[in-house]
Amino acid sequence: MDRSLNNHTPDLSKAESALQDRILAGHSAVLSQVEYFRANFGLAESKWKKDGTRVTEVDENISRELFIPLQKAFPYDDFFSEESAETPDAIPLRAEFCWLLDPVDGTNNYAVGVTECGISLGLLRHGTPIYGFIYDYSRDKLLQGGPLFGSIEGTQPVRAATELVNEKLTFCMHFPIPSTDLEVLRPKLNEWRIRCPGSAAMGMANVATSRLDGCLEFRPKPWDCAAGYPICEGAGATFGFVREACFPMTSFSPSMPSFPFRVGSKIFMEETSRALGLTDT
Repeated sequence: MDRSLNNHTPDLSKAESALQDRILAGHSAVLSQVEYFRANFGLAESKWKKDGTRVTEVDENISRELFIPLQKAFPYDDFFSEESAETPDAIPLRAEFCWLLDPVDGTNNYAVGVTECGISLGLLRHGTPIYGFIYDYSRDKLLQGGPLFGSIEGTQPVRAATELVNEKLTFCMHFPIPSTDLEVLRPKLNEWRIRCPGSAAMGMANVATSRLDGCLEFRPKPWDCAAGYPICEGAGATFGFVREACFPMTSFSPSMPSFPFRVGSKIFMEETSRALGLTDT
């Protein structure tokens, strides 16, 4: 795995030096957890949370350890993880910058030894993702970027697809989906080529690198897309929420609801808009 940033961040104005510092620190923080993540793949003990999702000791340890150097460097930033402690009320975002972490995206895959999984870290500014890091276990690559910077996988620039990657629309979507949406989409499900990697972050990574036309998710939480959103935009893809938007995010809770989203090429966005009856065609 290439661990260099390869001068990805450009020379920024003095006013933007705070952002550049965080990009470099986030890059190092994610890489610091890669060896531990890989060493415990398929081996970590897991349990089930109250919401029916799986959590491993690796989720909990990375959630704690990855933030330690970032909290030391930026003590006034906000830090939230999928594995943050439950509180009776949502915690308001107070800082200009917020770090939003999914320590193991694709925990079910990770726990049983399916390689579609990784670490997902998003950097938000005023509640909106502006830069993301996704460590892809299956490729042993760090994908990162944002709309102001472009996106890279390892040290190579990546771009989202502009033409169909296959003869039919090919994209990532996970089941089950709400019954009303299923009925709306049913006529197209025999035509589209659907992939279900078991990780929203990995699906978005495949969009940014033009391996898929798009990603349509109906059950994601904000931490599932906080990194992939800016990475995909940096690669030239379009991101949009199907219904209510969770960004700019003003508060955080591990029990936040789902926020369905779409991200992908112009062709993908137009075809899914028609199928879903959306008005952005």
